[in-house]
Amino acid sequence: MKCTRRTFLREVAAAGFGAMVAGGARGAARPSDDVASESSRPILDPNLCVVMSDLHVGQPWAEQTFKTDRSYDYINDTVRRLVAEILGMKTLPAHVFVLGDISVCFGEARDYEIAQEILSPLAAAGIRLVVTAGNHDRRAPMAKVLGDWIAPSPVAGRFASVTRLPTFDMILLDSLVEPDPAADDNSVGRGKCELGAEQAKWLEAFLADTARPALVCAHHPAWSIGINKQMVKSPKVCGFLHGHNHSWQENILFSSYARKTMIRMVGIPSMGMDRDIGFGVVRAFDDRLELAQVARDYYFPVQVPKAERLPLWDRLVKERHGRRLTFPFDKLA
Repeated sequence: MKCTRRTFLREVAAAGFGAMVAGGARGAARPSDDVASESSRPILDPNLCVVMSDLHVGQPWAEQTFKTDRSYDYINDTVRRLVAEILGMKTLPAHVFVLGDISVCFGEARDYEIAQEILSPLAAAGIRLVVTAGNHDRRAPMAKVLGDWIAPSPVAGRFASVTRLPTFDMILLDSLVEPDPAADDNSVGRGKCELGAEQAKWLEAFLADTARPALVCAHHPAWSIGINKQMVKSPKVCGFLHGHNHSWQENILFSSYARKTMIRMVGIPSMGMDRDIGFGVVRAFDDRLELAQVARDYYFPVQVPKAERLPLWDRLVKERHGRRLTFPFDKLA
């Protein structure tokens, strides 16, 4: 399907991404009124994908084996509303990529069962989900429950993957360092982040051999896992996306003052826990990618009634929503 930037903007607007409702996710994060009728199955566009991160869904606080510092009873419903909004797009993305921290905090199996229930409508619509791990995840229960959404990995014991899209490759890395299973307390979320020697070696070899543009993603920022210079120096890497910080963040990576090449590194927000709430919509063109920011709320440290919201929160949503970032395939373009 050939798409120009003009048609991309029309699609985004038609999906409801251009209309904000003041007061946060309860009003805004709903399916668009302008959606495809039930009688017509939405089109799946292989040049369109959604990138989400930091769902942090989970079982009720009272049922957790290890307790979070507070109850986050609003998270699951907020994520459900954003999933429904994605399904309300007239043209559906062929892929949804999830950049880790699916569990609310401690990587319990029940958290992944709830995530499966919330995300399953995307799969039922024909959308392919591809997930990787974050520092609040555990691989064993995650793989047991969400195994259908973990792509075959070139690295043993890691949820790394390459998804071949029409004009570029989407690379998901696994930056989780599992905690000591023998520890008396649950230390999930507090460990270090790294790729590990085998995954780093695979990534270097893949980028050296590929002839296709690549968008690289991980839960943690590139500089946290030591690959920021590699991302810039690789001729085919057009950008880097990450989660972890629950915020829309834009940074420029460069390898040295002597080099002209640089790439964007963009942080994807949380789907429901705190700070920026939303997801990214990536449209592929022949010579570039464009990321549209879908900003649906802001709150910290927890979601509160409308009367208690700070005015700055709504201003942040308004400023962030609809911003579009370009990732040229030619780094010198």
